[in-house]
Amino acid sequence: MPKITIPEGYTLIVEGEASFRVLGGELRAYGSILEADREYTVEPLRAVPLYALKDSEIDLYTGRVSFVKGDTVPPSREEVFRILEKDAKKIMIVGGLDSGKTSVATFLANKFAEKGEKVAVVDADIGQKSIGPPTTVGLGIIEKPVLTLSEAHFIDGFFVGNITPAGLLHRHVAGVKLLVDKAEDELKADRIIIDTTGWVTELEGRELKLFKALVAKPDVALIVSRPNECIQMEKILGQVTKTIRIDVPQLVKARDRIDRKEYRKYQYKKYLANAKTTKVSFMGRKILYTLTFTGNELGKNELTRLEYILGSRVHYAEMSDDHVSIFSEKSVPEEISSFLKAMYGHRRARIITGAEFMHTLVGISGDGKMLKGIGIISGVDLSSRSFEVLSNVDIGENDTIMFGLVKVNPLTFEEETIIEKNSSF
Repeated sequence: MPKITIPEGYTLIVEGEASFRVLGGELRAYGSILEADREYTVEPLRAVPLYALKDSEIDLYTGRVSFVKGDTVPPSREEVFRILEKDAKKIMIVGGLDSGKTSVATFLANKFAEKGEKVAVVDADIGQKSIGPPTTVGLGIIEKPVLTLSEAHFIDGFFVGNITPAGLLHRHVAGVKLLVDKAEDELKADRIIIDTTGWVTELEGRELKLFKALVAKPDVALIVSRPNECIQMEKILGQVTKTIRIDVPQLVKARDRIDRKEYRKYQYKKYLANAKTTKVSFMGRKILYTLTFTGNELGKNELTRLEYILGSRVHYAEMSDDHVSIFSEKSVPEEISSFLKAMYGHRRARIITGAEFMHTLVGISGDGKMLKGIGIISGVDLSSRSFEVLSNVDIGENDTIMFGLVKVNPLTFEEETIIEKNSSF
């Protein structure tokens, strides 16, 4: 455990996964002074700047460090805070990938918390979460300064079901709206900070930010960008709210797809720690985000007819206005599905063996929460019409299961694949 001295006027960059204890001096991180003799942690693939206001010392247990002369946090942060503290209750932070949006959110949350304010943070970056598990919008409360947003007290979340909002703008925007309302109406937060994804290019990415601004009604949208970047977002958001452009912090750590995937693996493992397997019947269960389980169950005579057509045992079948779903013991040729579509006069006929559900990430809501927890389908038993769900929350009979588009290995927590929305069950 090396002791590291940080000279006055220098910044020590601590890269995670790391842990350290402040031994003495005066260190500032994201606008707040770190407490002496307290142990701090930095999550994997994250970096935290510790600026020495006077000669300081830390005890580094794990992690990597590097020195930078001066303060990496632009002085404009304090100027922006002075503007915002006057009358900006809801603040939306917008910027591209690796622009430092979350560091800005942390800085502002700390400054407001130091004043004794109750700060709600809506973490809408569903692929690189600080508050809540991946694939969700998270709501946390901060009432005293934190080193990272992951220290916020998790209140609730909204399961979107994918690591990107592409194709799911409706869910993403609904989640932001519901959690902002909860922060404002139920939690009575003094300030609400909305941290967004880095998707600011392409029409869909631009409209996502516009829709968020329209439903959340922020008093200010902060545009965190380098010169000549995010011009389109500034012009679009400027038509619905006040905008302030602020500089990107020095030494923002760029992360590639592999880094981002590794961080999500860490998060899945964190939010599924001490998980156990629960057998969950899909009969009479509230289930969302799937076409299957939204139809009327077919009777015994119809099941017998289907077994003759498929040449396989059929455990369950249902039909709605636009689909037929059949749970078969064996897979059948694609032409059988085409025949069934014609026979029933529906656009979609799905033959399901159960393997399609394996390793699917699910959201769980109940007990008054929109997001009680997450889980992974680790087993399917068609004969008993049930799933096995690996989760660290108790799944009650009245809880709702929401199917995601991500498959996660329940042993390694590695992401296996992303399911195409139109081909999902």
